[in-house]
Amino acid sequence: MKLTEHISAARPAEGELAVFYLAQAGFYFKTAKGKTVCIDPYLSDCCERMFNFKRMVPALMMPDELQTDWLVSTHSHADHLDPDLLECAKLKPETRFTGSTDCLPVYRRHGIASGRITVLAAGESLTVDDIEFRAVYADHGELAPEAVGFLITIDGITVYDTGDTCYCPGKIMNSLGEINVDIMIVPVNPAFGNPGHENAVRLGALIKPQVLIASHFGMFIEHGGDPGSFLEYARKTLPEAITPIVMAPGELLIYSEEYGIKEMKTLKQDEIYNE
Repeated sequence: MKLTEHISAARPAEGELAVFYLAQAGFYFKTAKGKTVCIDPYLSDCCERMFNFKRMVPALMMPDELQTDWLVSTHSHADHLDPDLLECAKLKPETRFTGSTDCLPVYRRHGIASGRITVLAAGESLTVDDIEFRAVYADHGELAPEAVGFLITIDGITVYDTGDTCYCPGKIMNSLGEINVDIMIVPVNPAFGNPGHENAVRLGALIKPQVLIASHFGMFIEHGGDPGSFLEYARKTLPEAITPIVMAPGELLIYSEEYGIKEMKTLKQDEIYNE
């Protein structure tokens, strides 16, 4: 089975969330009711074409294979808002799009109907089908001044994806408020304004999720990022209540609202890439 088939076959129970890692900053969530959310997937080679940033991790699926109810983008950079993927996703009427405000001209350029689009600035939110999307503060500097992080609450489970951001704990904590985070996703690369592994762990220590997942590593040489050092530093410094995780591309994590991490399953290469 290909990864798309594993996603289709995933059946999280009530009170659980299936989390698939799509490499780079991409994650795919599936609920017990079959609702799906995909955030920041990079599935094409557009960054090599546009910037000469060569892909170092094979795509887990082709852009036209992605099926999702929601395609979420923390900002408009091509490795978070893949233009080749947009061309495919716009042909799937079930897919809706939400992203930071700088994503709007990209959506329009690709001819996506306005009724399928919601853009959110920090502090704004959207709730549809019992899924809440709340944009929160992120600082990606002049590279993407409108970038945001996202709090996504699905069936009582709250995922916080910081998006690309420097280490600015005061502003981030003020933006999050008192919400309890179950799963936190944070970049561990230090390039282009991201926090690097130590500051990623420090931010996790302040927010106190049950699970802290590394992202934004391995795809491009230019981005850097050392997930091994992230794990080592996290295990030395984080309290036992926070579990640091580095997921392999295509790996599945089942998170339970009651028990935390219920299951992790790493797919073999031939399970992802072969028919």
